[in-house]
Amino acid sequence: MQLDATTVGSLDIPGPAYDRSQVTTGIVHFGVGGFHRAHQAMYLDQLMNEGKALDFGICGVGVMPFDLKMRDALVSQ
Repeated sequence: MQLDATTVGSLDIPGPAYDRSQVTTGIVHFGVGGFHRAHQAMYLDQLMNEGKALDFGICGVGVMPFDLKMRDALVSQ
């Protein structure tokens, strides 16, 4: 299954309780690896589910050639 905004609703997993279109960028993060997604992004998602920090959306920036692979994986999500 291709995981993206159109298919994630069919999975029996918790999703955001907030309107993602209301989130604005407040953080630029260089590199979007697993550690960042498992920690910083997870905590911000928890705050957003409580109606907080909607102005702290993350813009991930890759500056190295190997960052292209992560960009390609995340672009459809």
